Amino acid sequence: MKHRALALITAALTARSGAAVPDAQQMPEGWLLWHSCSEYAALDSRLFLRVPDGTVQEIRGDFIHAMNGSFGSTPEQIVFMAIDKSTDEWDIYLYDSGSISNLTQGSGVRNEDPKWSPDGRQIVFKRGRWDSEANDFIYDLALLDLTAGTVSMLTDDRAEQAMPCFSPDGDMLYYAEYSGGIGAIRCMDTHTHNAKTIYAENGVTAYYPISAKDCIYFTKWCSAENRHDQIMRLDGSSLTAMPFNSGRFDCSDACPAGSGLIYSSTQNGAYDLFYYDGAQSVPLTDTRTEKNELGACFFPQLRGDVSADGRCGPADADALQKWLLAVPDAELQNWKAADLNDDGRLSAADLTLLKRELLP
Repeated sequence: MKHRALALITAALTARSGAAVPDAQQMPEGWLLWHSCSEYAALDSRLFLRVPDGTVQEIRGDFIHAMNGSFGSTPEQIVFMAIDKSTDEWDIYLYDSGSISNLTQGSGVRNEDPKWSPDGRQIVFKRGRWDSEANDFIYDLALLDLTAGTVSMLTDDRAEQAMPCFSPDGDMLYYAEYSGGIGAIRCMDTHTHNAKTIYAENGVTAYYPISAKDCIYFTKWCSAENRHDQIMRLDGSSLTAMPFNSGRFDCSDACPAGSGLIYSSTQNGAYDLFYYDGAQSVPLTDTRTEKNELGACFFPQLRGDVSADGRCGPADADALQKWLLAVPDAELQNWKAADLNDDGRLSAADLTLLKRELLP
């Protein structure tokens, strides 16, 4: 780890000399999660995690075809779907600080599309059971209580429900519901379980809703005749097509990131990840492979979180103080998070601001 520590200290010394902080239009600092595959049927999807310093790791375990990861209340907790090697079943997995566990092992059904609740206590997902009458899988929404370890069903009908996600306050669930092969966007009150359709278009599939602070994003076909995907923003009754959409290629898998949006697009051939800052889109070239990059999820770096663990607390202030005092082996995993006065260097002024933010 000495070379890593040296690199971090060098970066911090550069900051002291007055290096500029990142431009506001650049993608914000944080953790980025995505999967890469040649195609769904190839069963070769791999799940990747990029941390704030740019290091990329693959999340591996006794499973194959890992995809659709979702961050919990910290970036150290991730849920995702993958096929259990021992049972050949789709299951929901938990990655927790490097330790991996199968949360639905041996259920005898398909478990897919997991998303965390805002409080980190529950995971919503879709569960599929084989129906001999339909000669196909029937999918409903399910809720896993992590404390009790129990699963409860939220829907139970012939329609397929998929791709669920919570609203930021946890009061609503957004999901796609399919009828006759066409998807619509629905929402469910998590207290009453009353549900309604919030977007449907004749002959046009809509799917993959993702909630943001004041809106939701979802993907839909351009039209019944043009099945290229485009990303839409729904704010109450106001529906807006994102300006980077095109009828010539696909744009899908929206992921809010600060004031911008990460998404997947085939504008260069295969699906690649792009970041839209509100004015222009730029490719995330360090994630690009010859395969398809999809299912992005982002966890923002918190101000003052010099340890880069997704939290900001007294330990971060202690680490910054030791670094400023040149205590031997003092290390900052992310010096930029400590530049609270945004002057491009670290000083006692930043330490004072950090301690003020930690006051009760």
